[in-house]
Amino acid sequence: MQSQRHENIPLPCIDDAQLIEQFQKGDTAVFDTLFTRYQKRTFRLVQRFVPNHEDALDITQDAFIRAYQGLGDFKGQCQFYSWLYRITFNLCIDFLRKKARSEVMVYESDESDELPMANFPDLRSDSPAKAAENKELRGQIRKAIRQLPPKQRQIFILRHWDGLSLKDIAAVVGRSDGTVKAHLFHAHRNLRKHLQPYLKEEDV
Repeated sequence: MQSQRHENIPLPCIDDAQLIEQFQKGDTAVFDTLFTRYQKRTFRLVQRFVPNHEDALDITQDAFIRAYQGLGDFKGQCQFYSWLYRITFNLCIDFLRKKARSEVMVYESDESDELPMANFPDLRSDSPAKAAENKELRGQIRKAIRQLPPKQRQIFILRHWDGLSLKDIAAVVGRSDGTVKAHLFHAHRNLRKHLQPYLKEEDV
């Protein structure tokens, strides 16, 4: 028997924890709301690893199938999306290993991906927003991110593109908080070194 839903509250307004609680009480239809909430975000994540559109769709679908199958045992130790991210990330790595490719990629073809310009406030521009509009500068930032060591690149993307907390990143990559902080620090330092020509003269 399905549990009674929160009265007078539209499903899109209910937070993840409440939806998961309802799912675990038998109202499995609420998973559709989680799917709608995170489908596009998850697909964009997959495309950073697997640019082929059809392969990315298959992996995204597989990730949600596995999430549906495992949600009954979800204990809430982390945010739902961090848990889904871990599932998706592992599927991407498995796919790449089968193709003898294990390096984390930044998907370049999607110009709608927002570059983390806030991390470079001293880039030459009137504002970070105007800097982001500069095609050459965007290309240099993407190039700099691609040249990071794989682990630094992965953690930088998780933090600044996907907005995960340090704790959630640690859960995703299977490392301690301290190790994550160290990789992130070195990623920032390496990026600033690569982008030195674009920094304000007084900061060079």
